[in-house]
Amino acid sequence: MKPFHMALAALALGGVVDSSTIARADGTDPKPPYGPGAYTGDWTALGLKPVTISANKALGPAARLYLRLPDSLGKITGLTGRTIEMKVQDDTSLRSVDDNPRAVFRLTSPNAADLQMQGAKPGQKLDLPLSRAD
Repeated sequence: MKPFHMALAALALGGVVDSSTIARADGTDPKPPYGPGAYTGDWTALGLKPVTISANKALGPAARLYLRLPDSLGKITGLTGRTIEMKVQDDTSLRSVDDNPRAVFRLTSPNAADLQMQGAKPGQKLDLPLSRAD
């Protein structure tokens, strides 16, 4: 009788484990809850000086982040010495406030991002994959 109870317990335990796996597989993955602090710091790409994102001290809708390009990219884009004001667009990205140029900084993971910029003229596009510089 003891082997029967052990087999029954094993089947019951296996059913609980299997049903919990199915429940997780049916659910959708939550979006990353990236707040403004996740974007700040230096971000770099192969041999370039870092793109820097800094934040103001405001919270909520007034929170702003500031993107500054290194001189090498500033010369290419014509934005030398200019800081682009950004705001949180959704759970994983920032967008420029005035769209001059239109800039989107999207986190693909906590340590990787993609910077996309588009100017007013046709062909003025920049798509730069970045990683944390630290």
